[in-house]
Amino acid sequence: MKFIQLFLAVLFCLVIVSANHIKDATIELKQIGSWMENNHAVTQYSATIINHKNQVLKSINIATDSTFCLNDSTSFWNIERLSNGDLVLPVGQPTIAAQSSYTFYFILKGSTQPFLHVMSVVY
Repeated sequence: MKFIQLFLAVLFCLVIVSANHIKDATIELKQIGSWMENNHAVTQYSATIINHKNQVLKSINIATDSTFCLNDSTSFWNIERLSNGDLVLPVGQPTIAAQSSYTFYFILKGSTQPFLHVMSVVY
């Protein structure tokens, strides 16, 4: 029982720390367009990372899940995708200035809005 209480306390602390990252950097999704391709819906989105802090954002890690189903292997740009599916800033855009934003784009199979979650931010 004590182990469970300790585990829940640690989990609660992680949620609080993660919540600070969410306030520091957020992602705004916008559906740009949708069309049919081979009898399947395809949807294009823009995703804008907003740096709310007065510091340069040096690194961000964005988690994706099964809703991030790319139309094909080239259906994203202005972002890098790691082998585990996470998204990070590309080499050509290693930082986001204080109180600034950066936009990337992708095309997904289907019409379900994807889940993107800021996992970590380094300033």
